[in-house]
Order: sequence, then structure tokens, then C-alpha cells
Amino acid sequence: MDLRKLRHAVVLSEELNFARAAQKVNLTQSALSRSIQGLEEELGGKLFDRTLHGVSITPIGRQVIQRAKALLLEANNLLHDIHQMQHHEMGDVHFGVGPLPGSTFLPPVLAQLLSEYPKLRTEVNINNWDALLLQLVDEQLEFFIADVHNITADSKIQVQRFSRQYGGFFCRSGHPLAGPKIADPQRIFDYPLVSVRLPAEVKTALHHFFRLPAQQAFELSLTCDNPTLLHYVCLHSDSILLSTYPVVRAEIECGSMCEITMPDQIEVYAEMGIVTLAGRSLSPAATWLIERIRQYIEAVVPTSP
Repeated sequence: MDLRKLRHAVVLSEELNFARAAQKVNLTQSALSRSIQGLEEELGGKLFDRTLHGVSITPIGRQVIQRAKALLLEANNLLHDIHQMQHHEMGDVHFGVGPLPGSTFLPPVLAQLLSEYPKLRTEVNINNWDALLLQLVDEQLEFFIADVHNITADSKIQVQRFSRQYGGFFCRSGHPLAGPKIADPQRIFDYPLVSVRLPAEVKTALHHFFRLPAQQAFELSLTCDNPTLLHYVCLHSDSILLSTYPVVRAEIECGSMCEITMPDQIEVYAEMGIVTLAGRSLSPAATWLIERIRQYIEAVVPTSP
């Protein structure tokens, strides 16, 4: 059903005069007459009686006009909502982030988002990459940003790598290993190791660096995807934190933490990437978020000390 014809009928019902109604909808009188006639043929009923004295609405016409007004109002509301969504003024966006990006570049980006678009409804799930991947495939998320070491693109998902965040081993100031470079990397294992869940590739690299026996896995004393909790444990114990530089930068700058340096320092990093469903268009809000996150990382977040 053509909404333009319904609007023509509504205007005619208000004016009850073809000439005035035609002028109001920017049509010739004959074009308006054809539009009304076409609508009547489509609906299979007469909407208006034409007389020498003017136009009157039929009983069928009154029902049609009443419903047409509701349809036109809803159509206008839809157009308004779409306009607002295109400008990120309203709508919903559901996305996920891994624990490392969730504690570094996400907070300032979300603060900017809510400042510029307070009517936008945003839901963020902070979790490890494998849980986020399941939610993405189940279409609970539009996208997620995380360490994508273990994720490969396939027919269902698309992976866009955009940033490497390098890291190392960190401890509280005053820790027995704080200070000069330690000569024996094995001293690391004299203390509890804490970190977020590590990708298999990173564990393998650490296993080789520390020259562990083949039958001995590289293991953590505490695995947790909450960096705030890990920081507290590190600052209040002799545990050693394996993390990226951006995550601990504030503690390093204020002097509460320091990096443990070793001979032939191992290069460990988180491979940050955006994961989306293959062939799926993102909402305007999601597109805005991804672009702002990219810009923030490029401009503010350092990848190494």
C-alpha cells in the first residue's frame, strides 16, 4: 500500500475539497483525483462521495482515514528514529571487549560516546575472547574487540587486526625482584604469577623463553579476566603480574609498580582486533564506536613504553 496515497486521502478528508487538498500536497487536482481513485480501487471500496457541493467521507472512508492517520504517524516516527540512529542519537548497540582493552582504551571512548549521544543505549560485555566469540556467533553482540591470537577468520566471522600492545612482567615497588635487571629469568618462578587468560601462542612463547622441560607447562598461579583485581593482588603481595604496558602505565608512572627486566627480554604482546560476523552490516553506532576506538588507540594508547 502506497503511503503517499494514504496521505492524499487524509488531506482530502481534512479539506473536503479537491482543489485545496491538491494545493496542500503539491499536486494538480486531476493528479490527486487519480491518486484517490487508485487507492479506492486498491481497497475495493469508495472512500469519498463527490457531489456538486463538495466532498463527503463514506463510512468505509472514515475507517480507512482513521487507520491511515495511525499508519502515517508510525511511518513518520520510524523515519525520525532512523534519522536519529544514523546520527547516533538513539538506538541500541551491544558489543564485547576483552579484559585488556576493557581497562585501557574503552573507558575514555565510552565517556565520549555518552557525552555526545546520551540517548544511545549501550551494553558492554567484558569477557575473554572465547566467550565473546560464542556470543557473537549467537548474534548477542554486534562485534567485539579482544586479543585475537587464537581467532582465525572463516565463513562465519571476520577478523580485523589493528594494534599490538606489548607487555612484560611487573611487580610492586619494593618487591625482591624490583630494581636492576635480574640475571636469571628462572627467578620469576620463585613467586606467584598472575595474569588474564593467556592465548596458547603466548604460553608457547613463554615456555620456550624460560626453557621449560617439554613435560612442564607454563602455568599461572592466578588466572583472572579482571585487571583491577590482578593489580590489587600484585600491589599487595609478592606476586608478579604479566600484562601489557598500557594496562599498568598509571601504576608505572606513579611509582607503585615497576617492570622486571631480564637478559634477552622476551617480546610478548596482545594482538588487538575487531571481530564481526562475516557479511553483516554494523549499526551506525557500532561503526562510530569502532572508528573512535581506532582513533583513540592511534593517538593516545602507546604500544610499548
